[in-house]
Amino acid sequence: MSTRPVPPPPSAERIERLQQRRTRVMWVQALFFVIWQTSYFSAQDHALNGARLVDHVKIGAYLVWSLALLAFIATGGGYLQSREVRAVLNDETTIAHRRTAMVTGYWVAMLVAVAAYLISLFQPITAGEVIHAVLTAGVASALIHFVKLERRAQADG
Repeated sequence: MSTRPVPPPPSAERIERLQQRRTRVMWVQALFFVIWQTSYFSAQDHALNGARLVDHVKIGAYLVWSLALLAFIATGGGYLQSREVRAVLNDETTIAHRRTAMVTGYWVAMLVAVAAYLISLFQPITAGEVIHAVLTAGVASALIHFVKLERRAQADG
């Protein structure tokens, strides 16, 4: 029977660097995610019946990116790190920050849905545009709130 060697616990400096890197990466992800959406909403024709293949690819990439960001908010990510490092990175404070960020994302998504409903009373709006706006607002606001909470915790610690 062989036993696997137990890796040494991650150093405090390494964990701090990883936490700061995660915060910076999530800030950049949120920023690029929102900026990229301007190309969707500035396009003239959103109907899929006349869309080109590149439009379908853009929508597919948007969905994959959205799902990846949602998976990060839900789980904390860090799958390239060891289990021990992930456990330290996803401490109670970070888990609480992710929960708070998910609540923020939910409420922002609901407010955007209500706004879309009100807009639809006066101007035609497609289901795709509404879904895109709700998903973008929910994901981006959750990420931005998570980054804000993490930065505040890193500054205090």
